[in-house]
Amino acid sequence: MNASFLYIALILCCHSVFVVALVTAEAFNLHQAATTNTVSSRRKAHQTYLKKFVPSSARSKSSTQIASVMTNSLEVLPNWRDVDVHTADDGDDGTVCSPFCHPLSKTSSSSSSSATAASWSDAALQSGLDLYERIKSCQDPFISSALTSAIHDLEMAYRLYGPFCMVGSYNGGKDAVVIFHLMRAVHAHYCHEMQQKAIESNNDGEKGTESSVMIPRPRVIYFNNKDEFPEVLDLLQDTVELYDLDMLAFKEGVSFGEGLQYLVERNFAPGKNGLSYYGNNKESLLHLPPPHPLAFILGTRSNDPNAGSQNIYAPSSHYMPPFLRVNPILNWNYGQVWHFLRTFELPYCKLYDDGYTSLGTVKDTMPCPALKKDNDEYWPAYMLRDWDQERAGRISKKKKQQQPKEDSEPKNIEQTVTMSQTSSTVSLPNEQEAKTAKDGSSAHTRTMSSELDTDELSSGVVPASSSELLPSPRPISVALIVIGDELLKGMTPDSNIISAARALRANNVALARVSIISDDSQEIVEEIQRVTKEVDVVITSGGVGPTHDDVTIKSVAEALGLDMEIHYEMASLLLKKMSNNTEETVQSTTEDDGLLRRMSVGQLKMATLPSKSELKYLTDNPDEWPVLKCDNIFILPGVPTFFEQKIQVLSKCLGEPEEEKQAGLDVDISPSPSQLAKSDTYRIVLSSEEDSIVAALNETVAAHPHVTFGSYPIVDNPEHKTIITLEGRFYNGGYTRSSSRLLDQARINGGDDAGIIFTKQEMDEHLANALEGLKSRLPDESILSIDQGDDLN
Repeated sequence: MNASFLYIALILCCHSVFVVALVTAEAFNLHQAATTNTVSSRRKAHQTYLKKFVPSSARSKSSTQIASVMTNSLEVLPNWRDVDVHTADDGDDGTVCSPFCHPLSKTSSSSSSSATAASWSDAALQSGLDLYERIKSCQDPFISSALTSAIHDLEMAYRLYGPFCMVGSYNGGKDAVVIFHLMRAVHAHYCHEMQQKAIESNNDGEKGTESSVMIPRPRVIYFNNKDEFPEVLDLLQDTVELYDLDMLAFKEGVSFGEGLQYLVERNFAPGKNGLSYYGNNKESLLHLPPPHPLAFILGTRSNDPNAGSQNIYAPSSHYMPPFLRVNPILNWNYGQVWHFLRTFELPYCKLYDDGYTSLGTVKDTMPCPALKKDNDEYWPAYMLRDWDQERAGRISKKKKQQQPKEDSEPKNIEQTVTMSQTSSTVSLPNEQEAKTAKDGSSAHTRTMSSELDTDELSSGVVPASSSELLPSPRPISVALIVIGDELLKGMTPDSNIISAARALRANNVALARVSIISDDSQEIVEEIQRVTKEVDVVITSGGVGPTHDDVTIKSVAEALGLDMEIHYEMASLLLKKMSNNTEETVQSTTEDDGLLRRMSVGQLKMATLPSKSELKYLTDNPDEWPVLKCDNIFILPGVPTFFEQKIQVLSKCLGEPEEEKQAGLDVDISPSPSQLAKSDTYRIVLSSEEDSIVAALNETVAAHPHVTFGSYPIVDNPEHKTIITLEGRFYNGGYTRSSSRLLDQARINGGDDAGIIFTKQEMDEHLANALEGLKSRLPDESILSIDQGDDLN
């Protein structure tokens, strides 16, 4: 008897060891399949695993869900659900439940409906755990540090929000693919740790089981778009099934604001067993506790057009539903994105292997011209050398300007949320508040329409025109940014500043600021963003060639939050002027990349411009190069001869009322500089040293605030020791931000320009009084000459 018992026990033990070994082998095979880039092989391994070790009635469930209270009627919960927030009900009888919970049919023992969160399959959980371990053990010097930071940032978000309140934006673009895989790895690790703690001890301090805590599927969302690439949809549908995700795909016509509002307002987290039940009608929403906060995991990178000043964790703006943006790859570059996907052999959209580097829609995306081979083929996206060309395949399209009606109601600001419906990078914009004249912001303050691409607006609503958000008209001011390491190192003298100052002054345009900075993209971005708060027009000099250190144009795009894309008019112009074929032309909206095939790498870089760039032809000379304009920034060459030619013409355009229209300024500068009275200038040459006239000069300056004074010592002339210049101000207090606000406020209050902008007669009177006052305070014998002009030589 004892021998028989031992024999049976031995057989059962061997059978158990065999089953465990087989399960382990199958799990290993699933992991091996997960290291390939073939979705079909992954699905095959996954299905094999399910067929052998999970009952057919529960192959989309884990043991956690099998052990749940749903023992009487096990339902297969779909991975992909299309949602129309306008018409969809939550349950058969209008039951209210969380969007990611699945409404269940009524049971025979209950007349009310219930809903459950879908539990993650064991196979998908194990795949996520394996990926987590591989990432944590990665020693690749190019991405290990970036991976460590991204995993840490996601783990902190999971610790605060939990698996039921973390939602990934998964639209099939390369960045979205990266954050999805990082998300599923952290999701698996966090939930597994949570489950292990439940096993060790339940709430009563007793040992628990795996069924004590369910592990929900990773939650992702997508906005359907009729112009989506079929290849993108194939990737999404395959991977959603393969990795057992919970996908909510909002139907066409659902705006981003509506979709986000739907998720945020109804995020009622289920209990530990995944069940949630909230009543039989939607009126029960009034009696519910507040929803749990949501966090959206996004693939935003710092060089994306809508990244703005976002950090890793960025709260939503005040006009949007309340949620947290989590940007785990914010500081990644293009190379790290592809290094991660290829090192870990993760599936991505096959369009990237055909030369696409940034995916929009079928209407506005082509393969990247920089990856063009000699024939009609393209290198894959990961072969791109110049990462600045990432968005070069985006086709520029003319945006239709919708003029708002005078009596129309303001559009709902929530509709301007830009979580892209397409497979392009998902990004939610920072808070963009239009500034008014009262805060002294620049007349050049950008509107939301210039921050966001029209194609990315969810409902096609075009925001208010820039003129509606600009302060009142006032005289114009200019800042000059001179860019070049050679200037800071003393390798060559600068002559562009004096050329700009003289040209602008001759046209009565105020040069308010000059800065010299290095060929560093981030420095250029910061300087542009700084000076645009103080002046109306920015002029840059230098950094516009084809070499590696010519980064001005890219920096302007980043500072303004614009895409870099091929500008076909510039491409045609480059071929015409830099090749023997002078008849080469192309339509600015063409989708034919034949023109780009004939361009060199350097020409291609010079033809890649910010998305809203304009080429301004300021003369009638057909051989003249146009001036590049982005918003109210004019980008000029740094070569002194070319710069001087351009600044002369541009200064005239800024100063003349008709010419300023030709320059295309997005600011009303009425009265125009040429319409403003121009003061005379006097020069007094003295034989006295400068330090001996300080008291007399200070007294005169204090007594005549509407006149500018200058004092210049002379050290190389035995007779002339000091030159003093006097000039009447055309603007009360000179051109300052406080004076600008005075003018704006006066006009807002219905007043006029009197006392703020001086007439010629008033300036002459101010100047004559100041001149007499200074003469009376200076020793007669020290005055050698008084004449009109301001030449210091």
